[in-house]
Parts: sequence; C-alpha cells; structure tokens
Amino acid sequence: MFTRTVARYGARKRGRTTIGAVSSPEIALACASCGREAVADLGGAARCPHCGAASKLEIPDSVRASRVLEACLACGNGLLYVQRDFNQKVGLGVVIVGAALAPFTPFYASLFVAAAIDAGLYALLPDVTVCYRCHAHMRGFARNPAHHAFDLHLAEQYSTHETDPAPPR
Repeated sequence: MFTRTVARYGARKRGRTTIGAVSSPEIALACASCGREAVADLGGAARCPHCGAASKLEIPDSVRASRVLEACLACGNGLLYVQRDFNQKVGLGVVIVGAALAPFTPFYASLFVAAAIDAGLYALLPDVTVCYRCHAHMRGFARNPAHHAFDLHLAEQYSTHETDPAPPR
C-alpha cells in the first residue's frame, strides 16, 4: 500500500480551495523494479524516483477524454474502490492526540475537536480510486458511480486467491 502525505495545497475544486487536490490526473503504482511508488501522468509515462526505472502505461483515449475510469490503468483490473485521499496514519494521530488530551480538557472537549478536524478534512479532501489487485492510486479522475467504498470481502478474495474474483452483481 502507498502512503502519501498531503503535499498539494491551494488547488481549486468546484470553486473552493481543497487540500490535497491534484490539478491533473496521476497514477501512483508499484515500480516493477524495486516495488516502491512510481507516478505516471495521463500520458502514461511512469518513472520511479527511487531506482530511476521507467515504464509506460497504456491509457485508453476514452479515459483521456472523459477522465472516468472503468478499469485500473496499471493492471487492467475492473474492480476498483473509492476512498478519501488522506494518509490514514495522520488521521489516527489526530484521534490519538484527542484521546490522550481528553482527561485534561473539560467535558472531554478534545474528542469533539478531533472529530471536528476529522469531519473538516473529510469534507475538503478529494476522492482517490484504488485498485483491489495492485493497489494503484488514481488521483484527479472523475468518480465512476459503479465504484463504491472499500469492500473487505473483495479485498480478502484478492489476498487468498490467485485468480480474479467474479465481479459483484
């Protein structure tokens, strides 16, 4: 799995400033050489910043025009899920700090502050589409209504079976 800090600030989305928004689509995938994160643009050119390996993704013209994903651009898998583009370790840190300060704040107010920070980030951060098979993160694409939130049952099928599970009906 990839971890990514919120590094981009000030991008515009539907007329409001968002944190972590990507101005142009990008695909974060595992490097074939070293296994670390490599990033590809909509042109399909990917380069690993760690080992320098270059690769080329085949991006269909329909995806370039509509920016709607039907399948993973890295491996071709059709089962994708959508989540908020936020580093989960940072979110857990906010909750831990809120819980640690709770006994020292009146009426456990730090828990409410942590919940407010979490809700604010949830409202501001954009979505990212993730592949169940290769865990590639596709940022900056339009949301496909066929892709839903993470499904543990589908994820377990990928971790226990060699072949792809049947798509849900």
